Amino acid sequence: MWAVRAEQPAAIGQVGVLASQQSDIDGIDGRKEIDRLFDLEYGRRLDAAFRFGLILSVGVVLHFYLDSLLALWWIAAQAVGHVVHFLFLRSRGETCSRREVLIAGAVFWYLVAAFIWLPAEMITTADPALRIGGAAGMGAMLVFLIYRSDRVLAIMLGEIAVIGAAIAWVVFRTIQQLDHPGAILGTILAAAGLHVYFSLTLLAHRRIRIEAERAALRSVQAQKMEAIGQLAGGVAHDFNNILTAVIGNLDLYDAMDTEAERLNAVTEAKTAALRAAELVKQLLAYARRTQMRITRRDVGALLEQLQLLTRRLLPASITQDFEAPQAPLWVALDENQFITALVNLVVNARDAMPAGGTLTVSARPVHLFTDDVQPDGTVLPAGDYAEVTVADTGTGIPPEIIRRVTEPFFTTKAVGQGSGLGLSMVDGFARQSGGLLTIDSSSEGTAMHLLLPIAPAEETRPDTAEDTPPPEAPQPQGRAQPGGRGPAPGLRISQA
Repeated sequence: MWAVRAEQPAAIGQVGVLASQQSDIDGIDGRKEIDRLFDLEYGRRLDAAFRFGLILSVGVVLHFYLDSLLALWWIAAQAVGHVVHFLFLRSRGETCSRREVLIAGAVFWYLVAAFIWLPAEMITTADPALRIGGAAGMGAMLVFLIYRSDRVLAIMLGEIAVIGAAIAWVVFRTIQQLDHPGAILGTILAAAGLHVYFSLTLLAHRRIRIEAERAALRSVQAQKMEAIGQLAGGVAHDFNNILTAVIGNLDLYDAMDTEAERLNAVTEAKTAALRAAELVKQLLAYARRTQMRITRRDVGALLEQLQLLTRRLLPASITQDFEAPQAPLWVALDENQFITALVNLVVNARDAMPAGGTLTVSARPVHLFTDDVQPDGTVLPAGDYAEVTVADTGTGIPPEIIRRVTEPFFTTKAVGQGSGLGLSMVDGFARQSGGLLTIDSSSEGTAMHLLLPIAPAEETRPDTAEDTPPPEAPQPQGRAQPGGRGPAPGLRISQA
């Protein structure tokens, strides 16, 4: 605990912490709290290695400086505690109870006590070097506890009690060396002030964290209600238009004199009904409820199919540039939905270039070295992905609407020229397939990136297909260059 990390706790601002099991009067998700505790202590390997290396080094130096086994016992006590703490946190199941979170907190109390007793003892010595080292060690622990910002009140009160006991021990040993009443009183007041302000700071951080989580939850709920209202309004509007066409043509059926006119009315009604079926299909894709027929396919081969399909979709004023990957990129997906998603992206790119331009469709392998956290809280796990990009040379997406383009029924096209579900469907397909849709846009054009996880050869044979649940949707820190040559800026919707 001698070294203190500069980053904020990973769980601050996570909305899900309020939505699951109850740990105390403030609801927390036990599983996420256990994960947060593990990440604080062991999640960042470089940080953990530095802290444990520093503890070991200080202990060895003190052992030779003091010619005492106390420093070695100090190292051993922490080593045992961390082994127990590590194994307990890693052995928890998918759901964690309040009791398990409290046990993890109790083990941490032991770790705090196992660490702080030696710095407290060092402060009470007459050796200036030991007193400075002890004060630094105790200060580092206080800062770490504030940074840790535990949410469970019982755990935080235990930490305050352990620190209070250490400060009381320092005061008790120190006043034994003092004769003047003023010095004794000053020492007691200074120590009490330190403990009171530390406790108030710790509790204030907890309150701020809880308020931030509640505010984030309220914001998410408000956004959900807005999205539901927009979705309901869009569905009602589109279905009303379709039903008007169906009912109107059927009403005209009896009023028409010729068989040809009646046949035309039935045909128009059927066409409207098919539009309704397509609308339902798009809604299911957006909601990620479609039945997916998962097969293992090479992205390069699928792009060749797309090139044949899009020839009749693009005018002569638009130049096509299809860049196949240098090596096969195998992904597990629903082939039909994948092609449909890419056709939607191609159509959007075409519409963005009414005066002509260049449409580029490419695919390449990318590697995420760390989980990539998106602005909406979605996490794209680290690993290997196929990135399919559809880019145009249009005027780009206006910055004021770029974050809304994947919302259902949001469209900039005229009435009747689009349902506003195209990008929503693509985004739903990407997430249902275990990937993400990301957007880069500037005044020189827009690039839509569809990331899908690479499927190892042993997962699915190329010549087999089966109805199967889709891969788990991503739960987002930077994108790697092709082939894993190093991290690049994180995946984000960006506007240049």
